[in-house]
Amino acid sequence: MGLAARITLGLGLTSLVFAVVAGFALLQGADKVTEVAVERGRRELAGASAVLHQAEAEVKPGTPLERRRLDWGPASGLDVQSGVAEVDTLDGPRKARIYRVLKPSGEGKIEDFFASAEEDPRVGQQLFFLVALATGGLVLVVVIVGAVIARKVTEPVKAIIEDVMAVSRGRADHAIRTRSAVGEVAHLARAVDRMVRDLVEKQKTREVLQKRQRETEVLRELRRNLRPMRVEPPTGFEIQTTVLEAEGAGTGDFVDSLSDGEGRPTLVVGATAARGMAGALLMAMTRAYLRSAAMAGDSPALACDITNSSLNRDLARGLFASAMVARLEPSGAQVELVSAGHKAPAVRWDAEDGQFRKLQPNGIALGFDSGPVFRKSLEAVHLELKLGDALFLFSPGCFELENAKGQQLGEKGVYSLAKIAVEHGLEAMEKKLKAFLGSVPKVDLAFALLRHNQAS
Repeated sequence: MGLAARITLGLGLTSLVFAVVAGFALLQGADKVTEVAVERGRRELAGASAVLHQAEAEVKPGTPLERRRLDWGPASGLDVQSGVAEVDTLDGPRKARIYRVLKPSGEGKIEDFFASAEEDPRVGQQLFFLVALATGGLVLVVVIVGAVIARKVTEPVKAIIEDVMAVSRGRADHAIRTRSAVGEVAHLARAVDRMVRDLVEKQKTREVLQKRQRETEVLRELRRNLRPMRVEPPTGFEIQTTVLEAEGAGTGDFVDSLSDGEGRPTLVVGATAARGMAGALLMAMTRAYLRSAAMAGDSPALACDITNSSLNRDLARGLFASAMVARLEPSGAQVELVSAGHKAPAVRWDAEDGQFRKLQPNGIALGFDSGPVFRKSLEAVHLELKLGDALFLFSPGCFELENAKGQQLGEKGVYSLAKIAVEHGLEAMEKKLKAFLGSVPKVDLAFALLRHNQAS
């Protein structure tokens, strides 16, 4: 039952009950007043008639009187004339109310009776008092019932307002009270509670999104400031690097190129096991440790060993990074290749045989072990990069790339990208990859290319 129906029914039933009681009391009071008034009138009639008869009162001939027939009591059937007029008495004319009882034949009178010509105001006053008392009582009851109902309605509404104000002041865990509410107010309370919960949830979601957006901006700024240094490649060699950034915070994949004091260039492609800010910081730390060791002239194996020890000391358990590191010795075109847990192999283009070869040295990820196990697992591969040969390094995420149609790039696709990179450079390869994906990749993708040109 709705709130309006409840109020209407409550007021209606209350008014009906009071009206029945007040009506019964009013009838009883009116009967009592009438009984008293009739008895008073009878006595006044008898007294006035006696006084005027003693004064030998006579009705003036031709006095206009109203004629009515009695239809109740012993005198039923007799005609009575009545009216207010002056009568002649021994003391002179007097105004009186005249009641003349006529004979049954209608000719002549039986007797004249007299009463005061003035109306008794007490009967009207008493009846007015009774009606006013009943009406006032009804109004009072309706007001009291209305006040009780209004309080029942307004108390839950006030509670809702207080709860909403509490939430608006930052008390997001404050619930909207609904137990004392009924009808539409209960529905309103539940609706407001759901609305407040939704608003709080949306506010939290917005704060999370804003935090992620700020984090993404910081990470992008960090990545922009950690671009590979410009390395002047040795004569006859070409070095290229590129990164395709993912949407959002990214995965922390990185590429770096650097050179030590003896002019030996080093290429690094790495990936981290964390996303967001943690991944960015891990990427920056890994890159910094590798760069410091490589620029000091340390071999890729020693650089990875130093980096592993530093990360294992600084990182929390479960955080690690992987890297594929290649250093070129220009004088003999010799390359030392090391993989520290990098799941994407290096791809070598053998120009003499006209085919690609996978190179996957052994090694565990950086930061897993304090040193002994890492050193034992680490394998360095040495190869000669002959004229026309090339070495292609890439992120592990390339194997799992999918386009909008659900087609996976896979190993075959990666070799196709390597072929384009070797023949036309990383810029052409990047265009081909973007065309395949049709959108921004879901993970960061890092690439590096070391090519021994035909003319040295």
